[in-house]
Amino acid sequence: MNRRSYATRIVASVAMVLVLALSALQLNQAQAQASAAQPSVTIAQLAGTWYATLSGVTGCGTTTLAITFKLDATGNGTQSSSTEHTAACGDINLAGQSAQVQTLNPNGSGFIAFGCGSGCGFGFNFQLSRNLQMFDLSPESVSGNYLAGVAVRR
Repeated sequence: MNRRSYATRIVASVAMVLVLALSALQLNQAQAQASAAQPSVTIAQLAGTWYATLSGVTGCGTTTLAITFKLDATGNGTQSSSTEHTAACGDINLAGQSAQVQTLNPNGSGFIAFGCGSGCGFGFNFQLSRNLQMFDLSPESVSGNYLAGVAVRR
């Protein structure tokens, strides 16, 4: 093998490695741009019927709460069925009370409030799942109320 043939092979091999490296770099950049460009979540995407279960402690003691609620395209809705079981206040029917998404960030985090009677309400920070089919209901920030749970799209 002569020097020229050997040098040509080396140059061809280096060129091939560079092409593969640049292709991989471009692919990584395209994937990063695609994940960074995920569309923002909108309140309208939350429209529909949801079912939430919560448990913890409220002003009525140990509490469990099951809520079926429907949101419209503006994030407002009504609890179609809502039963709160409490240690100190017995069973409470909250059907007909409000449900409202009060804030929603582009990344799917936000705040939702549920009415529970005159001067009463439960509010939760939440984070939607990537497929927009469920969200967590973080523990309340209201002193004396320690409910938390999850909501699932029906």
